[in-house]
Formats: sequence, C-alpha cells, structure tokens
Amino acid sequence: MINLACKIPKKVILACSGGRDSMSALEFLVRGRREVTVAYFNHATQHGDTAEAFLREFCDRQKIPLVVDRYNAKVKEKKPTEATWRDARYNFLGRMNLPIITAHHLDDAVEWWIFSSMRGKPNLMPIKRKDMPVIRPFLLSRQSVLHERFCEYPHIEDPTNAQLVHTRNFIRHELVPRSLHVNPGLHSTIRNLYKEKDNV
Repeated sequence: MINLACKIPKKVILACSGGRDSMSALEFLVRGRREVTVAYFNHATQHGDTAEAFLREFCDRQKIPLVVDRYNAKVKEKKPTEATWRDARYNFLGRMNLPIITAHHLDDAVEWWIFSSMRGKPNLMPIKRKDMPVIRPFLLSRQSVLHERFCEYPHIEDPTNAQLVHTRNFIRHELVPRSLHVNPGLHSTIRNLYKEKDNV
C-alpha cells in the first residue's frame, strides 16, 4: 500500500530521471488520473543524453507532455559536482508554474537522515520545500512497495548509481546496511518521526 505524506494536486510536474523510482511515480500519477507534465534535466553526460532520448520516445508514445533542460558548464569549471548539478536542476524546476512532484521515498528519507546526522544536524527530508512548490508525497512509502505496485512502465538506470565515489551512493550501499544491523526498524523510526512532526 502506498502511504502518501501529503495530497497530490490534479495538475503537476513530475521531476523525472527515467529511473525506476521516477517512472514508478509517473505510473502512479497517471493511474490516479493526474494531469502530468514530465520534467527532465540533462546533466550533459552520456547517460544524460541516453535518458533524454528514452524519455522523449516514451512520453511521445504515451502522449505525456515533456519539458527538458540541459546543464551548461561554466567556462572555468573543471568538472561538475553533485551540488552544482542539484542547484542547476532545482533552478530549472523553480521556473515551473505548477506543483513539482519528486519520487523521493522512505529509503531516500533514511539516507538523508543518516547524511544530515553525520554532519551534526540530524533532520528529516522535508515533505514540502519552503522556497519552491516541490512536494515529496512518497516519503512514507518504501521503495520496494513503490516498485512492486507500479512496475509496468519501462525505465533506464544511471550506471553511476553504483559508484561509491558519490556520497549518496556510499551512504546507500555501505552506511544504510550497517545502520540496519544496529536498528532493523530504522525505516519505521523515520516514518514515525514524520508522523510526530507533521501529523501525517
């Protein structure tokens, strides 16, 4: 069962990478008869171009509106970082005139809580951003449930998701399993923190 952290408006923008999480979220929204526009931000990498082509073909076939933007590297920039990509991606999304849905789920929320705790300020990934109309309705649902319930749409995975050089991947593949060894109920703990904080 999908537990929503907040209501989803009728007309929305879905921030979509073409990966399984965002394609499962897209299937959920379409099945729920939401009027969805897909927004894709190309990081100007080989995978970015492949994912853009995948989404253009898929959205054209399904008659789903698609908007695309592309990362433009600064002249003196040696190599973009996760932070510069994220900032550019949210700058793109911030220009939208509808509520923006992301596919972040409870597993992402656990990773964010561990990441913020390691920096000395443990906090929850917000359900709604204060600076722009970004909504994360799936934060109370596990990734596995989202994938099992909404699995008909094809998807394309970014091979860098397995590279531990990226902090988010190191947390996902190394720290989360070790944390679950200490507290097997960690996902329930984070879900309960959301319910205590936001009465969801």
